[in-house]
Order: sequence, then C-alpha cells, then structure tokens
Amino acid sequence: MKKIFTYLLICFCLTKVVAQQFPQYTQFIFNKIGYNPAASGTSINAPYELILGARTQWFGFTNNPKSAFVSFNYNFIPARSISKWHNAGIYVDQDQAGNFVHNDIWLSYTFHLLLAKKTIMSFGLFAGIKQFRLTKNNLDKNDPAVSNSSASVLAYPDLVPGIRLTNKKFFMDVCFQQVSIFKQSGIGGTIGSPSRLLPHYNFSAGQKIKINDFDKLMVAINLHSSIVSLPSAEITVINYYNKRFAVGASVRSKNFVCAIVQFRMLKNLNIGLAYDLSTNKVFRASPNTGEIMVSFSPLFGGEMTEKVTKLNVADCTF
Repeated sequence: MKKIFTYLLICFCLTKVVAQQFPQYTQFIFNKIGYNPAASGTSINAPYELILGARTQWFGFTNNPKSAFVSFNYNFIPARSISKWHNAGIYVDQDQAGNFVHNDIWLSYTFHLLLAKKTIMSFGLFAGIKQFRLTKNNLDKNDPAVSNSSASVLAYPDLVPGIRLTNKKFFMDVCFQQVSIFKQSGIGGTIGSPSRLLPHYNFSAGQKIKINDFDKLMVAINLHSSIVSLPSAEITVINYYNKRFAVGASVRSKNFVCAIVQFRMLKNLNIGLAYDLSTNKVFRASPNTGEIMVSFSPLFGGEMTEKVTKLNVADCTF
C-alpha cells in the first residue's frame, strides 16, 4: 500500500515539473492578486494591501506539497481624477512538491480605468525572476536524468499578463502564465530532460448576491490549465455576514471538498482558514490539507468595511 501512495506522489511531482504553474489555493478570492496581477488595487478606497499565506497538503505524507506567499501593493491615485489610477506592488511565493521547489519574485504594475459608473477595467503585469530547485539526496544519482540536472536554476524574464473586469456585484478575469519561460533552464544550467513548460491560463469569475442588509453571498469559479489540456475547476460559495465574518465551502474537480472560515480582527486585520478533504485515492493515506491567510487591509471579503469617501467607485472592491 505504501508503494502505491509513493507512486502517486511521484506522479504528482512529475506533473508539477512538466506542467509547472502557480501554487493553487482554496481561498483564491482572498488571494486574488496571486491569481491575477490585474486584481491588484481594484478598490480605489483601499490605499494598500499586505497579504501572506501558507498551505500544507496531505498532512503526514512524506515530501508532501507545501506553498507559501507574501504580497504588498499600493494605489497611486491622481489628485484631480478618479477615472483612472495606478497600482504597484511585489509578490513572492514558493511551491514545493517532493524533490522539486520553485520560487517566484515578481514586481507588479496594474492600470485601472473606470469605464462606467462602478465598472472598472484593469490591466496588470507580473515581471520578475523564477528559481527552480531540485533536491537529489533521495534520487538515483546513476540516472542520467538526475545526474545531468542542475540543482538550482534561475530563469528570467518571467512575465504574467492579466486583464480583469470589476463592478459592484461581479468580477471576471484571466491571466496567462509561462508565456516567456518555456523550459526549466537558465543561469545555472537545466533541470530535467527535456523540462518543457507549457503556457497556462487562469480564469476566475464571481457573482455577489445580496440576501439582506447583513448577508451577502459570493459564488465564484476558477478554471486553470495548460493551453492543451482540460481545465481543473473549482467552485466556491461564501456567505459574508456584516462584513466581519464569512463561512463557505468549495469543491475542486474530483479531488477535494473544502470548508472556509474568514473573520476580521482589529481594524485592518483579516484572517482566513481553509480545510480540504481529499476525495481521491489519497484519502486512504493522508486526506487532510490546511491553509491560512492573513491580510492587513481595509478590505474584507472583497468589500470595504466602510465607505471612506463619496466616490462612485467606492463599492468596486472585489
């Protein structure tokens, strides 16, 4: 039985090498910037956002996947205009699966344009450097694919363009990954053989439904895949209560069912927790996955806690 699960983990890790993509998080609405640079700074009334998070998949599994990130962004608003503004920031993440690790460091720029009352079109770009690492300690060093691989490679430029449409009740965005890096090669050599990386897309959309003066329901979907594969789908439903507490659930393809709890502490401190239960064959070995996110921001669940100005775009805060 242990050999079966070890085989499954190896297959997962090899898939990560062939089809490298962004780390995947259950709370993709909370970490919307990590999924699309065009989502950075969509609220004109939120001057900044500092967000960090971590995810550990399959607790107790040897060499189990782990991810972590931290991001910061700031809005630059012209003194005499609210029809357009700029946002700049930084996003750093790490994704580990078995012997393979990749690290990203991106600078971000986003341009926001007010198309109509409470409707914003945003164009964003991540630009940075990517590091690929391979730990060879428990691999067969007589294997040419292992012996000929470098232990660490730096690849650049890593460009991620994105576009997003936002209004008070709806958002939709898409970004494209690995459009400038196609192999795990660069400064330091090459990892893998032939280590090909396919371009990926990441699509998200959501609808906010008002239940009453205190409850608002968010229904959102995320699709992501390489350009030649069928997408992996995730559907999330979250109820936000009084802009202070949220509870929700999510289903990711045939692999996970998830529970989400988010709450606001102090003035600008927000915390999100997620628990994923594996529904595939891994359920028998180690079905538990945990995730935590923390943000320092006037936004909670994509909404302002209060309207700090009288601007028409005050509610455009997904």
